[in-house]
Amino acid sequence: MQLGNLLKMNRIKVIENEIVELKIPKKISFSLKPSENEFDIASLEICCSKDCDLELDLTSNAKKIRIKILVEKNVTFNLYLYQRLENSKVQYNYDVLENGILHVFKFQKVPVGKEMMAVHLLGENAQFDYQLKDMCIGKETLDYYVYHDEKNTSSNIKNNIFSIKGGKSTIQVSTFVPKGKKGCVANQSNRIISLNEKKNEIRPNLYIDEYDVIANHSALIGKFSSEEMFYLQSRGISKMEATKLLLNGFLLSDISNKRMQKEIIHAIKDEWR
Repeated sequence: MQLGNLLKMNRIKVIENEIVELKIPKKISFSLKPSENEFDIASLEICCSKDCDLELDLTSNAKKIRIKILVEKNVTFNLYLYQRLENSKVQYNYDVLENGILHVFKFQKVPVGKEMMAVHLLGENAQFDYQLKDMCIGKETLDYYVYHDEKNTSSNIKNNIFSIKGGKSTIQVSTFVPKGKKGCVANQSNRIISLNEKKNEIRPNLYIDEYDVIANHSALIGKFSSEEMFYLQSRGISKMEATKLLLNGFLLSDISNKRMQKEIIHAIKDEWR
């Protein structure tokens, strides 16, 4: 694995089989264990102790990868995550303590992969916001679990997946609020836009055992609407360009980070050269 830094923003870059010095502020601490063979689990653990932004680039051929991130009390952590993993099984563990806020903005273009995410909101007023922008070009399975372990916690999960070529996405999002954990907010929004004939799946689950909770989920699989396409084409825009415009809006919505915007735009252009 290789670790490097970017001057404009704190950054961790992980590449297979090489390690170099990393420079990040003391507000972030980490430990790294590379995989020695195909049976090992490569792992990266990050702890954020003060308000911070971080870019995390993951490029690896490791078969199994575990990423663990802890946000301490009263800390706001903005994570910009770029996942470039092929044929890997990756597990994310996010723990957020009292009054902690974790915003995750993630972009991936996945040929083949399996991913599991477990989120634990461990203190009152802990908050987890997750934005996935995904260009699916192979078979992927995403399995997300969000646990509201304390009162007055909130989670907002938004997955925008674009399925193209041989892409087939299966995503399950399960949110748990046990009895007695009052005042929680649990939202899910899952959408897959498909330009192929593969069978994509969304499985949204809300396991709510408390009445004093706000919980919502939505799930949509389909293509861009015929009304949107007709409107653009009626103004002299070709079908291909209309699709690209709508896709830009779909994947760039709610993303303000300039580098992530550029990565997404480049990935879209790469599919329509």
